[in-house]
Amino acid sequence: MTHWDVNILFRTYRSRLLHFVQRRKLSWHMADDIVQDTFLRVVATPSLPDPQFAQSYLFRTAQNLVIDHFRRERILTFVQEPDKAFEFVADDAPSPEQIAWSRQELRQLQASLNALPKNLRTVFILARLEGKTYGEIGEQLGIPTQTAFSRMVRALTLVKEAMDESEKN
Repeated sequence: MTHWDVNILFRTYRSRLLHFVQRRKLSWHMADDIVQDTFLRVVATPSLPDPQFAQSYLFRTAQNLVIDHFRRERILTFVQEPDKAFEFVADDAPSPEQIAWSRQELRQLQASLNALPKNLRTVFILARLEGKTYGEIGEQLGIPTQTAFSRMVRALTLVKEAMDESEKN
């Protein structure tokens, strides 16, 4: 399994990726979100190519996320009333087994989050539950943006490891 140092990648490629994504006619907010998602995908990907292909991998991932964004936008333009579009979709209510499994997985996730050090858990909650950017998190906690990102990477790594371990048991 290839391992990339995400912190180095972030410092090296973030601004170039942001410029690359913004040239696709996206708002800076959306471009920033796509760049963050690009790096989170790197963290969440179990098998990465050799580090020599890091730049290509990052830019291709960002491009794919941009394409996905525009696809979603295009689908919503076909619907006359986007707010009511999902009222006509078949009911996908979960089965009792799915509900039980989801509750168990949520308990495992909660235990994983509770086991995180406070500084990592705080960044995780601000980013994932409150939807804040790393810049906003940095301002709120009085830390550099890079530190907020590094803490998120570490939190995601620890949560993923804990969830994988609980899945084995």
